[in-house]
Amino acid sequence: MSSFRPGGVKAGPGAHIGYSPYCVPRVINGVKCVIVNEALKSLEPMAWDFVMNFARDNNLQVAEACLLPEGSAKP
Repeated sequence: MSSFRPGGVKAGPGAHIGYSPYCVPRVINGVKCVIVNEALKSLEPMAWDFVMNFARDNNLQVAEACLLPEGSAKP
């Protein structure tokens, strides 16, 4: 889901890589993951199927979750 953009708009290391706003890499509690917005399912069903099939084919863990804004969690 990342798009290669030679000569992209940004400058600096990694500037040639951009991420879809519906599928973004993150590290949460030390775990590397990719957050896939469920809106992708209705916007681009083939892309949603691709992501879900990729996860299944590679035995990746899939979990439904709701992200909270940073600082909103209470100890």
